[in-house]
Amino acid sequence: MNSQKKRKDMEPACTWSLLSEQKAASSSLTSSSWKELTDYREVFKKHLKEKYLKIGVDKCYHHGKHIDSRLLVVKEHCISEKPSCGIPQQDNFIEMEHVFDPDEEGSSSPRTVVLQGCAGIGKTAVVHKFMFDWAAGMVTPGRFDYVIYINCREISHFANLSAADLITNTFQDVDGPILDVILTYPEKLLFILDGFPELQYRVGDQDEDLSANPQERKPVETLLCSFVRKKLFPESSLLITARPATMKKLHSLLKQPLQAEILWFTDAEKRAYFLSQFPGANAAMRVFHGLQENEGLDIMSSLPIISWMICSVLQSQGDGDRTLMRSLQTMTDMYLFYFSKCLKTLIGISVWKGQSCLWGLCSLAAEGLQNQKVLFEVSDLRRHGIGVYDTSCTFLNHFLKKVKGGGSVYTFLHFSFQEFLTAVFYALKNDSSWMFSDQVGKTWQEIFQQYGKGFSSLTIQFLFGLLHKGKGKAVETTFGRKVSLGLREELLKWTEKEIKDKSSRLQIEPMDLFHCLYEIQEEEYAKRIIDDLGSIILLQPTYTKMDILAMSFCVKSSHSHLSVSLKCQHLLGFEEEDRASAFMPPASTFNQPFQLCTLPVSPLHLFCQALRNPYCKVKELKLIFCHLTSSYGRDLSLVFETNQYLTDLEFVKNTLEDSGMKLLCEGLKQPNCILQTLRLYRCLIPSASCGALAAVLSTNQWLTELEFSETKLEASALKLLCEGLKDPNCKVQKLKLCASFLPGSSEAVCKYLASVLICNPNLTELDLSENPLGDTGVKHLCEGLRHSNCKVEKLDLSTCSLTDASCVELSSFLQVSQTLKELFVFANALGDTGVQHLCEGLHHPSGTIQNLVLSECSLSAACCESLAQVLSSTRSLTRLLLINNKIEDLGLKLLCEGLKQPDCQLKDLSLWTCHLTGECCQDLCDALYTNEHLRVLDLSDNALGDEGMQVLCEGLKHPSCKLQTLWLAECHLTDACCGALASVLKRNENLTLLDLSGNDLKDFGVQMLCDALIDPKCRLQTFYIDTDHLHEETFRKIEALKMSKPGITW
Repeated sequence: MNSQKKRKDMEPACTWSLLSEQKAASSSLTSSSWKELTDYREVFKKHLKEKYLKIGVDKCYHHGKHIDSRLLVVKEHCISEKPSCGIPQQDNFIEMEHVFDPDEEGSSSPRTVVLQGCAGIGKTAVVHKFMFDWAAGMVTPGRFDYVIYINCREISHFANLSAADLITNTFQDVDGPILDVILTYPEKLLFILDGFPELQYRVGDQDEDLSANPQERKPVETLLCSFVRKKLFPESSLLITARPATMKKLHSLLKQPLQAEILWFTDAEKRAYFLSQFPGANAAMRVFHGLQENEGLDIMSSLPIISWMICSVLQSQGDGDRTLMRSLQTMTDMYLFYFSKCLKTLIGISVWKGQSCLWGLCSLAAEGLQNQKVLFEVSDLRRHGIGVYDTSCTFLNHFLKKVKGGGSVYTFLHFSFQEFLTAVFYALKNDSSWMFSDQVGKTWQEIFQQYGKGFSSLTIQFLFGLLHKGKGKAVETTFGRKVSLGLREELLKWTEKEIKDKSSRLQIEPMDLFHCLYEIQEEEYAKRIIDDLGSIILLQPTYTKMDILAMSFCVKSSHSHLSVSLKCQHLLGFEEEDRASAFMPPASTFNQPFQLCTLPVSPLHLFCQALRNPYCKVKELKLIFCHLTSSYGRDLSLVFETNQYLTDLEFVKNTLEDSGMKLLCEGLKQPNCILQTLRLYRCLIPSASCGALAAVLSTNQWLTELEFSETKLEASALKLLCEGLKDPNCKVQKLKLCASFLPGSSEAVCKYLASVLICNPNLTELDLSENPLGDTGVKHLCEGLRHSNCKVEKLDLSTCSLTDASCVELSSFLQVSQTLKELFVFANALGDTGVQHLCEGLHHPSGTIQNLVLSECSLSAACCESLAQVLSSTRSLTRLLLINNKIEDLGLKLLCEGLKQPDCQLKDLSLWTCHLTGECCQDLCDALYTNEHLRVLDLSDNALGDEGMQVLCEGLKHPSCKLQTLWLAECHLTDACCGALASVLKRNENLTLLDLSGNDLKDFGVQMLCDALIDPKCRLQTFYIDTDHLHEETFRKIEALKMSKPGITW
């Protein structure tokens, strides 16, 4: 059957009246139409008010959702960007009625607003409420002439539609004006795309496929993308609702949208809802407090649809089910509970008939989801064995509803019902006996393979939940069928294989995986999956209570050394009024002046409980955008009372309150705490907190690394830290204070640090880069560095405003130091004189320096003779970086004299952007003839040219040359030197990396290099080259080479 004809056959003809092209092309706006336009706006608004009257009048609740117009604005801060204040912004809320207000600059240009939220949060209800309020004149008065609502699910099964079709459908219930009248002022149109794209749309990246013509019919996915990309009606505004799983796709299509999250129930809202649903307050509060006895169910009920399901069941069946509800832990539990209890409402018909009806709903749901269909005619229901005119009709009202204005057209009461019943279908499906297998032919593997395209991750989670060993009886009792034999083991093994296969098409998102593992509630299986991951990186802008619950379950199950990074920018559903934790120990444990048990539960409470599990072996924890309040500090502190595996804790872009830091420090002092590394990156920390941290340094015997990168500390705070660092019990070996000094404090801080260097022989690494130390600061610092107790091995003073005067002090330190191995002083204006001073200390007989970084130090050839003397006399020096200095050919000639000396042990030389030409290549060639130690040579961004390269290749082919890595990016090379390079590849068996990117190599030269790469003697493992401009024949040669030598990285 023709696929387009098949899709058309499934269209609910009574729901959509499509605009004929004749009507769309009819008369244009006339003078008499102006009055028609004004009058019709009022008619249309009256129609909308009547359509959404129930939600407008009874606007407190809809399926359990309090229609609150308060939204959380989601701003995805980039971890790498530098905010002006150095800390993340706090949560920003906005009222729904103001989302289309002019921006901060007063502009009212077309705006795109995205409302995101998980299934059942009330996205459609919020949109309907907004439409009612607009029609009633309560929001955006005068901003929009028309609000055009498009249900993306309802149009998903059409083969082709036009924008004109969608607009006309909005006005099908009232006699409206012609299309030209509606489009008179496109800037005053608001299009609402509800549920985009929760079914499978192929979002194309080719703009030429999109349409700007309202009359042109396109595939539905192309039409929707035309709206989103603003090809259609660019002057209009957009309001889009979507689940979190679709946000990545949307972000790739939208330009600077306002992204807002619909909030979950707070405890206060949930309490108010339950009070409104029961005849007496006592009954309502018994249910409400009963939820709090079950942590999983309490969290789930913060999702409005779950609260609605709970009340629906308990209103009709009383207290008998409240005890049973205490065992509900997962979303699958809750949905199965709802469907099983609805089965008990049957009156006058057998349970078997009810089960048969439910099974028909399962097949209907699966067929609909497979065909991107949410609207069903009576014929669809009958085909699946569902009767709507018999005594089961009342029973069906628990799951289906009639579409308003659609005649005998039905849809599921909530889209998640269709997803759940689809999962039931695949869990119970038996192909050998299934009568509708031709209509619903996909296997669960095929459903999984569509996951990456955004196809119903919730269905997959339900499928996992239904396969839990303990649910078999409940599933059979409700649906009259047993879970397919062997499906559970088959699915688990297949999923485990897909997760481990890095090249798999599945590529499931970590949070979706956690929800699947939580639904099945089998710790041993979760352990196998999580242990294989090794690291968990969760950088979504928002997380819900359910997300944290699922993640905590998985982290608790991990028995391997795991690394966890969590972005805590917006943790939804956790408010200050949330009740205090029931798991708090007496306040005396921490010897604090206030009662810890009165603190509210922090958003990470569940996660911290998981970390306290004796089997949890999380080794590294990174918390990003976390506001460390006293609650956070308390919960993290308790982790260190029992956890003996967590060794690395990092805060990134956090606001660390004094009370939170002090509580955390109490935990870090606990005997069981084995934390070794504490990092604060771009954080805000009060000075007083450093006193508590200093106490940790004097008591914690495990803490060896302390970092405050780009975390501004006052001099008084650093003084407190230094007191702790000087304590004889302090074991810190690495201290990093990159960009952490406040202006004007450097001199005092350097004095404090000098005293630390004198007192603390354990300190081996000191990073003070990007601080304005100046020459005075270094002078004070060197007083400590020169002390006999100082054992520093690595010193980083990069970008510290140093001049040649600092080099005199550093030289005196180098002459006495017997431990320093690495010195970083790049991006300081040392000049030739400064380096000459340094060299006096560097070629001292007792020198131990191995790594010297002098990049961007305003150097010229004048200092190269001194450096050459260091190369020839210091056997310890193995790495020298001179990047972005004006060394020139003369300077390199002098350096090569040092390289040729027998005592030179240099292995790594970087001369990137040193103003070299082809003239220097003979000197390098001569050095390669004699130097057998050099392994890495970087000549990038120097105008060597083809002639210079040909000369250099002679040295590269010499038997004494042991070079392994050669960087030649942007060296003005062409095909003319490729023959010489090819010869090197065939003869030099040491070379493993070659970078030729940014050079003008054409097809002929690249093909010569490819021929050389095939040679058995060629050992190259990494090859960088530009390929965008090459012809097809060369591409084929490269592809053939990749097949024959798959070990080469391109």
